[in-house]
Amino acid sequence: MQRFRGIAASPGVAYGPAYLVDRRRLTTPQQHISSELVPREIERLRAAVYEADQQLERIKAKLEARDGDEHHGILDAYQLILHDDRILEAAERKIALEQINAEWAVRRAVEDLKVVFDEIADEYFRGRLTDVEFVSDRILRNLLGRAETTTIPPGCVIVAHDISPADAALLWRTGAVAFATDAGGIASHTAIMARSLQVPAIVGLDRLSEIVGIGDVVVVDGTTGEVILDPPPRLLAEYETRRRRDALASLALLAERHLPAQTLDGRRMTLYANIELPEEMGSALAHGAEGIGLFRTEFLFMNRPDLPTEDEHLFHAAAAIERLAGRPATFRTFDLGADKVALTFDVGPQKNPALGLRSMRLCLREPALLRTQLRGLLRASPLGPMQILFPMISGIEELRAARAVLDEARESLAREGQAVAEVRLGVMIEMPSAAIIADLIARECDFLSIGTNDLIQFSLAVDRASEQVSYLYDPLHPAILRMLRSVVEAGHAAGKPVCVCGEVAGDPLLALLLLGMDVDELSMNAAAIPRVKRVLRAWRASEAKELVAEVMRADTSTAVQAILRART
Repeated sequence: MQRFRGIAASPGVAYGPAYLVDRRRLTTPQQHISSELVPREIERLRAAVYEADQQLERIKAKLEARDGDEHHGILDAYQLILHDDRILEAAERKIALEQINAEWAVRRAVEDLKVVFDEIADEYFRGRLTDVEFVSDRILRNLLGRAETTTIPPGCVIVAHDISPADAALLWRTGAVAFATDAGGIASHTAIMARSLQVPAIVGLDRLSEIVGIGDVVVVDGTTGEVILDPPPRLLAEYETRRRRDALASLALLAERHLPAQTLDGRRMTLYANIELPEEMGSALAHGAEGIGLFRTEFLFMNRPDLPTEDEHLFHAAAAIERLAGRPATFRTFDLGADKVALTFDVGPQKNPALGLRSMRLCLREPALLRTQLRGLLRASPLGPMQILFPMISGIEELRAARAVLDEARESLAREGQAVAEVRLGVMIEMPSAAIIADLIARECDFLSIGTNDLIQFSLAVDRASEQVSYLYDPLHPAILRMLRSVVEAGHAAGKPVCVCGEVAGDPLLALLLLGMDVDELSMNAAAIPRVKRVLRAWRASEAKELVAEVMRADTSTAVQAILRART
């Protein structure tokens, strides 16, 4: 028996015989050609790209026949990459200028693009390189005449160096029960797809695919991030027991998804979902989300050399609102800048991108970008309840400047005769400065949304991505708890509701503290909603208030943890 540790990408336990999928680099023939053969090679390349496009269309058709259009967004992104000038035109130029064959030209174009991605520090955007490689792999296979197959024995665990979201969807449809890959990150499209499909998955396993053989029994624990190769029968029986127990518990939780998140003494909380991509909408609703509390719109800027148009913002917002069927949707204006937009914007070198030109700061320097997005969102507002959320607001001046762009967008649409419904405006409290003046901010918006992930990081001066100091990232730090309570009190004093979004909201114990602080709404990863709801329904709000009062007297996070263990 061998154990391997990776990144838990999608929770749950599954096991089965391993099925290896080789998605690593194909052997690429490298040939210099005569000038007379250049047109032929360019035509071969265009034919391979066309065929790849048709293959993706066929995949979408197969998935739509089973699941509707829930996964279209990722496959649409693949098709955008497929026609990106950085690959196609770059490869054609290499064929013409360097007089090399199409396969070699594609490989060289992707290698050039890798250099750009290697300079991006942000994990989410670095994960997009994998998507580029999958698209180029599909082109190369077409050039080489190597057909791919996604037919596997049902009940298999897919082990690979990496797999594409398109392949993940088809492999799941064929009968895969889990994914384990050497490469990938928590924010990769494949990880997002796995969570959407609710398939246990672990990424970042380094060299697992070089060790596992076809047919080896593999256990994938997507909750802990552990893979076990060739477990003894006793351990396998334990995992089977856990798998059945988890399945029954999940069914019981999902059976309660239509029940309100109401405490025993009648206090009602609203539970929303945070989503990154439209494909997660189905999972959010299936887990009982009462709406979308945080729709991150950065996906519209991904995998493309140009900027999204106003009509694109309208289209995606309208699709989301219609899917929610009367439930509210909160769209956060794009949080881009510095490393996150290295392929689209030129903001110059920055020593600390997280604290540099990004998010609302970028929007206010380039107001046309924000205006385009806001016009698109406002045009979709008559379709259903909509809220707009401004991120990374540090003070009143920024809020007023951003609101002026919103007012300008609304007025310009009115002059054009376009209908615009009432839209509530919120501000994300994710900077210490905003938390301290939350009373002032609350006077000039309709609601507050506490972004705990960044608020904790900035308040404790901790880089969550740093292995050396990540242990200091502590939501139970007394300063964080006091700050949360202070913001809630400031919002309520102004008569404005307060939402908490981020990992804190999805932790059942922390959700109890937020209940005791009188937080109105929680927004979290969709999979966390049923468990948080069950805990809230088992408590009284009065008990949660008593818990908060006791916790607030603690002087360390260790003391806070001890109180929570004793009381829950």
